[in-house]
Amino acid sequence: MTRLDAVSQTKNDTPHNDDRVLVDRLVRGDSDAWQVFVQTYSRLIRARVADVAASFGRAADTTTMDDAVAEVFAALLMNDAAALRGFAGRSSLVTYLAVIATRSATRGFARRVNVTHEDPSQSEYLADPTLKDPIGELIRTERCNQVQKLLDQLPAKQRDVVRMFHLHQRSYAQISQSLGIPIGSVGPTLRRGEAKLREWIES
Repeated sequence: MTRLDAVSQTKNDTPHNDDRVLVDRLVRGDSDAWQVFVQTYSRLIRARVADVAASFGRAADTTTMDDAVAEVFAALLMNDAAALRGFAGRSSLVTYLAVIATRSATRGFARRVNVTHEDPSQSEYLADPTLKDPIGELIRTERCNQVQKLLDQLPAKQRDVVRMFHLHQRSYAQISQSLGIPIGSVGPTLRRGEAKLREWIES
């Protein structure tokens, strides 16, 4: 093997060597490296958190997203930066961080959803006393036979989610487990079902 071949093979074996060097500096506590890291990757982390927030119906909740971003950075530094130390360079640092940010944000939003819907005092419908939820009220009290008939016209998944949430007072986590669907899809599915019911009733 020629020297050129050896160099080429080394580069192929460590395609993300620059990423590894940066991570090594981070775990050694290099403040300059941390500044570079934040400047380079904070927008990526924020974007992944925003995607997760949208999947939970929280796209406009910038305060919670700020908290979730902070939690991602905390997760990276937790246990003596174990998450950063786990980066082996088999993928790019961009890909690695995107996975960590998505997982951390998903856990965070799922936790907040469970608190919101298991504690009536934290309900998103009651957070603002001026905010009304006429569809939910009709479904829960079963005062309108029309609503019950319209429920049967919803797609199966939307119908099941709406009924479990409003009639059986199930949390997002319980609905996810019962129906075998990702917890991040429960909120959007619920809102689509409610929107259709509202459209049909008001038309």
